Amino acid sequence: MSDPTNQPKNKKQQLLDTALTLFVNQGIYATSTASIAKTAGVANGTLFHHFPSKNALVLELYKNIKRDFSMQIAPIELDAAQLEQQTKLIWQQAINWALSNADQQQFCLQVMQYQPLSSQTKAQIFSEEFGFLKEIILFGQQHQLIANYPLSLMLESAHGQFLTSSQFFINNTDLAQDTQYSEAAFNLFWKSFTN
Repeated sequence: MSDPTNQPKNKKQQLLDTALTLFVNQGIYATSTASIAKTAGVANGTLFHHFPSKNALVLELYKNIKRDFSMQIAPIELDAAQLEQQTKLIWQQAINWALSNADQQQFCLQVMQYQPLSSQTKAQIFSEEFGFLKEIILFGQQHQLIANYPLSLMLESAHGQFLTSSQFFINNTDLAQDTQYSEAAFNLFWKSFTN
């Protein structure tokens, strides 16, 4: 019986991996489907067999990355007395994931500016994969620990703060382990939501 870890990647995953590299290095807009297929060593028809359009490829890659990210966040039972510390733990897990997956994080930043994917689509993916953040906000509001602002605005703001902080630490890796900076990044995030 053959070892599955020694099997070549399936063509769909090969295309996604190649697309990620090209998108990060060239930008989503500047990367053509033809260049993705050529770099992946497959025919154009093979790419279109798996992805009917470039937008479909971008969307699937984005969903996969967000799903992988959300799976790295350890589930917790929320406790009002510990909510700030629990949120801080999740924040640090998220920053650590971004530092370990800089290309994926860079791609996610590009997707935020990629107009062919609607803001509604991006918001839906975020909502589906980051239910834990919604739970934290609603729990905090219920216990009067988090300001009672509109949920959709708070989720968007939280996502933006995470993207900004993670990009800062990716660009300044020496500061990622500096307690002063890591504490400040979380405090900026937390204090923007608390009463």
